[in-house]
Amino acid sequence: MIIRETIEDFFENVNNGDEFDTSSKLLWGFFFLDSDKKKLEKAAEKLVKEGYRYVNIFEAEKENDDDVQEYYLHIEKVEHHSVDTIDARNKELYLFVEQNNIDCYDGFDVGNIISSENITR
Repeated sequence: MIIRETIEDFFENVNNGDEFDTSSKLLWGFFFLDSDKKKLEKAAEKLVKEGYRYVNIFEAEKENDDDVQEYYLHIEKVEHHSVDTIDARNKELYLFVEQNNIDCYDGFDVGNIISSENITR
């Protein structure tokens, strides 16, 4: 589980650089992990209905050849976030994985808005 202190450290690191302006809207990516690709596809449909944009589902890298294949679901949303709001969002997404029987909410990342398509979402 992503704890508040980790989010505070994330924001401190982001704000110490000049790559992102956390006082404005940014492109936030969220990741989910499961061995059942169909389950992630259904989750993606639900999340799109909640205003997220589907990016893709891709294979997770295996540590050993005989490991079960797992998949990542990547969704994103243009929003303004603070430590408090991303902490709340993480809690919502942990609840979402529990309610939808997904193995793991694997966290978030942030990027700059690079196209007008992302701004309208």
